[in-house]
Amino acid sequence: MRRTGRFAVVVLGCSALLACEDTGTGPEAQTPLFPLAVGNQWTYAPENSAFGEPFEWTVTERTGDTVLLSRPSGGSHPGPVELVDGFDEIGLVGPDDGVLPFYRFAPGETWIHRDPWECDDGPTFRAVEEPNPVVTPAGTFHNTLRIERLSTASCTDAGTMVEWWAPDVGLVRWEELNFYAGGPLTFFLTDYSVNR
Repeated sequence: MRRTGRFAVVVLGCSALLACEDTGTGPEAQTPLFPLAVGNQWTYAPENSAFGEPFEWTVTERTGDTVLLSRPSGGSHPGPVELVDGFDEIGLVGPDDGVLPFYRFAPGETWIHRDPWECDDGPTFRAVEEPNPVVTPAGTFHNTLRIERLSTASCTDAGTMVEWWAPDVGLVRWEELNFYAGGPLTFFLTDYSVNR
């Protein structure tokens, strides 16, 4: 009887160790596509400088999963936005304090993209794996996720059409239709400083 008891303790001990072992598959081993640590900063610029100056996004505050992202204001855009970091799902805190679907970073995922401060509020987006490297002034990025717009929103222009997000970096490129530019306008990541 004593031997059986010791064997059971050894088996339970080994099971507990295996359950605690880091297999490299938990959330901490995954790579975020929008790393939202305080101090993370991204600088973007249009491909053609005639269509604007470089601008920055910066994570200025974080409390639990709630993040304050500073981004340029303009038009009806308030500047900083409050995000809820769900790792592969990012929510946007709306004007009525509800959390709206902002980004979904799972390949094959389709959702209604919400940003009530932008004219590009409400189109259907889809996430797909990008097989090709994405080249920007900030570097060449592999294994990116491409976000494609499947429906229109209420923009005077056509709004954002395609975005590319790189693991451990964030948004690295996007294209939007812009009637002023006479066609697609491309924005690139030019510099970044990111910690997980």
